[in-house]
Amino acid sequence: MKHLPPTVLSLLGCLCAQTPSIDEHTLAAHVRFLSSDLLEGRGVGTRGDELARLYLATQLQSFGLQPGNGDQWQQPVPILGITSEVTAPLTARSSGGEASFTAPDDYTAVAGGPAAEVAWRDAELVFVGYGITAPEQRWDDFGGTDVRGKVLLVMNNDPADDPERFAGKTRLYYGRWSYKFEEAARRGALGAIVIHTNDSAGYPFQVIQASHGRENFWLPFERQPALEVRSWCSEDTARTLCTLGGHDLDELRARAELGNQPPVPLGVTLGLGLRNIPREIASANVLGVLPGSDANLRDQYVVVTAHFDHLGIGKPRNGDAIYNGAVDNASGCAGLLALAQACSRLPTAPRRSLLFLAVTAEESGLLGSQFYTQHPTVPKQQLVANFNVDGLNIWGRTEDLEFIGFGKNSLTALAETVAAAAGRRIEPDSNPDLGLFYRSDHFNFARIGVPAAYFKAGRDFVDRPADRRRMKASYTTVHYHQPSDELADWWNLGGAVADLDLLLACLRTCADADEPPTWTAGDEFEALR
Repeated sequence: MKHLPPTVLSLLGCLCAQTPSIDEHTLAAHVRFLSSDLLEGRGVGTRGDELARLYLATQLQSFGLQPGNGDQWQQPVPILGITSEVTAPLTARSSGGEASFTAPDDYTAVAGGPAAEVAWRDAELVFVGYGITAPEQRWDDFGGTDVRGKVLLVMNNDPADDPERFAGKTRLYYGRWSYKFEEAARRGALGAIVIHTNDSAGYPFQVIQASHGRENFWLPFERQPALEVRSWCSEDTARTLCTLGGHDLDELRARAELGNQPPVPLGVTLGLGLRNIPREIASANVLGVLPGSDANLRDQYVVVTAHFDHLGIGKPRNGDAIYNGAVDNASGCAGLLALAQACSRLPTAPRRSLLFLAVTAEESGLLGSQFYTQHPTVPKQQLVANFNVDGLNIWGRTEDLEFIGFGKNSLTALAETVAAAAGRRIEPDSNPDLGLFYRSDHFNFARIGVPAAYFKAGRDFVDRPADRRRMKASYTTVHYHQPSDELADWWNLGGAVADLDLLLACLRTCADADEPPTWTAGDEFEALR
C-alpha cells in the first residue's frame, strides 16, 4: 500500500469525534420518496424526473448549501429522445438459405443516430472479433479493412488471456459495448450488433431486452459520426447468422482471441427497417456547493455524484410496469443527500469546496455527467477528485468494501488508510472483467483527468455471510433494471450506513489534504490531468 503523508494521517485521528451521524431512517425516507410509484420510475424528461430534481434541490437547500450553477440549483441538460420502431424485422440471407428474427426475443435495435428512417437492403455482415483498435496494446481487429457501409458483428468484452495486454482479466474501456458502437461509427459502418453472453455482459439478456422499444436518449448530435442502428443479439442468434454463411461462431471467436486477425465477411446480407421518432427533452443536473474553509484551497472542488434517473414506465413484469429503481439509484441519491447533510453539520467546513452533483440520464449513456464534464460550472482544472455513489449496500454490514478502479489513483491508498482506521479493509473489484469503472458517472470525470473513486458493497458480511451473499447476487439476476427493484421491509441499511461513514471520512480527508489526489504513473488517464 502506498503510504499517505503524516498530515493526511493526522486528519484521521479526530474524524470519528467530529463526524455527524448518518442514520438508516433518513436513508430509507429518501429512498421511499424517490422510488415511489408517484415518480413513475424517474424516466428522463418525465414528471417523475422533475419531482426528483425538485426534491433533491430543496433537500440540498435545506442543508444550507449554496446553488451550484450561479444562483441556480439546476444545470439544464438538453437531451434528444429517439423512439425506434421496427418496421421490417431483421432478416438474413446467404447462398445457403434465409432466416428471420424477432425483436426483442432474438435481437434489439435502436437508433444510433438522428436519421428518421433506416432501411437495410442486402447490407453485408462482417465479423470483426472484439472490434478493437488499440496500438498501445498491439491489437487491431480491423487491419486496414474498409467496413464503410457494412454491419459489424462484434464480441463484447476485451481480450483477457494475456496479463501483458488489456490489463488481463480487468476490463478496460475497449471492452465496453459503448466503445464498440463508437469505433464502428468512426469507421463508417451502417450498424453494429454486439453478441450478448451472460459472462461478457455481467447480466442476463432480459436486461438488454428491456431497452428495446423504449425511448433512447442522446446529447444533441453535433459533428460526431453516428451509426444507423445500435443492436444486440442473443448468442443463439449470432450462431444462426454465422451458420447461415457457413461459419462456426465458436471457431470465429477462438480465432479472434489470437489477436490481429482481419475481419471475416460472413457471406450474409441483412435486411432491417427502423422508424425513429425524435423529440427534444428538457432535463437537468442538480447541484449544490459547500464552500471550502481555506482561502487558498476553496477554489478546488471535490465532487460527489449520484444519478437520479431510472427507466420510467416500461414493459410490464408480473403486472408491474413501473421501474422504480430503488437500489439503482434512489439509494445512491439518498447517500449523496446524507453525505451533504453530514458535511453541512461539521463545525468547520473542509478546506476544499464540496460539489454535490445529482446527474440525469445515467441509464441512457451517462449523459448528465457527460454534459457536466463538457460544460463544468467551474474550470475543469479546479475539479480535483470525484466520489461516485451508485447503489448502496442493502444487505447488511461487511468487513470489507470494494473499490472499483483499485490502484488507478492515489484515492486507493487514501481509502485503505481510512478503512484501516475504522477496522475495515478495502478490496479490489471482485469482478474486474465486468468493466464497472466505465459504467457509471465517475468515468466521465476520469475522461477529463479527474481522479475518481467508486465503492461497491463488500462480500465479507458480518452476519449470516452465506445467506447475505446469495441475496446480494440475486439482485443482479432478478431485480436489476426490473420493476421489482423496490424498497422492501427486508432491506438492511446497516451496511449502507457503515459504508457511507467510511465514504464520508474519505471525502473529508481528500478535501482537507495539502495536495490533491493523483493518477498512478502509467494509468490510462494520467496524461489527461
